[in-house]
Amino acid sequence: MGAVAVTGAAGFLGSHLVVGLAARGMRVVPIVREIDARAPANARALQDVLASPSALDGCDAIVHAAAVRHRHGVDAASYRATNVGLVERLLRAAKGRVRRFVDVSSVGVYGFPSRLPITEAHPFAPRTLYSVTKIEAEQLIRRLAPDLGVEYAIVRPTIIYGPGDTNGMLDKTAAMIRAGTYRIVGDGNNSLHHTHVDDVVEGVFLAATHAAAAGEHFILAGPEATTLRAFSELVARAVGRPLAKTRVPLAFARAVATAMDVAEYRGWAFREKEPPINHAKLDVMTVPIAFDCSKAKRMIGYAPRVGYEEGIARTLGSAT
Repeated sequence: MGAVAVTGAAGFLGSHLVVGLAARGMRVVPIVREIDARAPANARALQDVLASPSALDGCDAIVHAAAVRHRHGVDAASYRATNVGLVERLLRAAKGRVRRFVDVSSVGVYGFPSRLPITEAHPFAPRTLYSVTKIEAEQLIRRLAPDLGVEYAIVRPTIIYGPGDTNGMLDKTAAMIRAGTYRIVGDGNNSLHHTHVDDVVEGVFLAATHAAAAGEHFILAGPEATTLRAFSELVARAVGRPLAKTRVPLAFARAVATAMDVAEYRGWAFREKEPPINHAKLDVMTVPIAFDCSKAKRMIGYAPRVGYEEGIARTLGSAT
């Protein structure tokens, strides 16, 4: 099946890509920021690869999964240095060596449109700096890759969950339910749509290897959407704790989020750690969202298989 280099190989998605692509018969070159205890076997340091691109010789594709995500206290320059600047440096390193560059972008580029489900035809409407830099990276790839003679494919996963994600929506929800502090905000009937990491790995594999993926962009979503209430009930069942019956009115939560956003913006609070609630977090939990990945299914054979009941149980350890 050829060889593939994976950036961000020590991270949540990257570590699953290393294992999953190898299981599909590919020789994997893991690329990490630092060679430490978290790095996979035979990993290469990013700066070494950029300084000596010959490390990419023999690779059919680069999967770029490294990124600065929604990290508290990171300024715009730091986001762009990693999420945009690094893309350009990797593309230039790939020139003459690597056939295809697969960029792991995000459905955050679409924001929260009122017309659902979201398809690749929806306009970009980012609400966070992270999503803005993802758009800038995509634009850079479309402009630069053809000039360098490198094919490209762009995948936009929904929120990813699965074993090993210790700072995601599922993990945080489970921790609050265990502690007895979790409450559904609003009526809980808003739609959610996540993707298990196993399905994302399959989508990335197809984007890296399928001929029809060249020059294309694809949404990667799970096989089903759910609601906030159903999601919360599944998490509560998986951790073996009851779900609190009381709910937090959405209007009240929004008022608290406004106060915390203002306090952070003014520098009155949350200088060292992120606020427990803000509008960005409320959007992810309470604004209806759903995706249509028909394009990926039709063009490259993407077939997501892990539904919420199985995926949540596997992630939280109550199923094999």
